[in-house]
Amino acid sequence: MTPLRIRLDDATPFTPASPVGAPVGEPLVLTRTALHQELPGQRAVTGFWECSPGRFRRQVVEAEYSYIVSGEGSFTPDGGEPIDFREGDALYFAANTQGTWEVRSPVRKTYLILG
Repeated sequence: MTPLRIRLDDATPFTPASPVGAPVGEPLVLTRTALHQELPGQRAVTGFWECSPGRFRRQVVEAEYSYIVSGEGSFTPDGGEPIDFREGDALYFAANTQGTWEVRSPVRKTYLILG
């Protein structure tokens, strides 16, 4: 199989900003995605995601790997301690991981959701 390159450049359109599904308080968190696509022959999707500062509940039930391109914040798993992240960090969420995101400065990440 030939490798698949997924490139985000300045001309790549993001979706319009929209509110997250489960906000926690103010300000209302806005997100947008680009290049969200299914991978051929896989039960997985990948893309780029951006988020404004604020707090919200994680809505993805599948396993997810993310690489933080820019920004910073923390994720607090239900019943656990906060995990801080910033530009250059990678995060892995096992399937059914629940918790709260707190974005302190605008985040851009790449993601791979494994179905």
